[in-house]
Amino acid sequence: MSQLRICGLTLTISLNRFEEAALQQDRLLHSDGGGKPASQAYWNALRKLQDAWREVFNDELEAHGSRGMERFEDALDNFKQRLRQDAAGGKRLLEVLDVRPDEDIEEVLLAWADMDDLTPSRVKAALLLEAQNLGKGRFELRAVLRAVLDALFDDARTRRPRVGPNRHWPRLLQYLRELEEDTDWSPQGRGVRLANAGGRGPVARQPRDPSLLSIVIDPDYL
Repeated sequence: MSQLRICGLTLTISLNRFEEAALQQDRLLHSDGGGKPASQAYWNALRKLQDAWREVFNDELEAHGSRGMERFEDALDNFKQRLRQDAAGGKRLLEVLDVRPDEDIEEVLLAWADMDDLTPSRVKAALLLEAQNLGKGRFELRAVLRAVLDALFDDARTRRPRVGPNRHWPRLLQYLRELEEDTDWSPQGRGVRLANAGGRGPVARQPRDPSLLSIVIDPDYL
């Protein structure tokens, strides 16, 4: 909802999530303060593009220009050209970036809800709360993370980050590893423990996909 004051009257306007995202992007990219917020937003978006490119192609994404906006737009042009030329690579790039084919890459990276908006302590607190609510047992990790992100981004004007083998997963994995350490009371017990979905064998140090994992919870040690 948004309000507009005209001739002494306050009008309430209902905006859909895409209009809200556009307003959010406009506020970010045209904010006061000497252009610093806008510049930083473009540098952050460029880093996400380059990280995804490096993960998929094991190569560097070229970006030319003296300002953040120029370098981001140049990199985005190269990125889109690769999408047109390489269907398989392009599909994986979008998956890593957490962007669907019908979504605008620039809008998602610059203005949509993102893990960068959250502090580590807030995410870990939400993970701990969800573990307490679930109680003792083994649960599908992806479902648990969806519930956590739903709660964290409940007031977001755009969709929340998706759970999957994308750019958000390494950070979520880091928080889960920290929570494992924080709730490890061995040999008595462990509050939170990651396990393979099949239940056998040690978990890889850097698993690539949360759908391959489950989470084992024991509230007595949380």
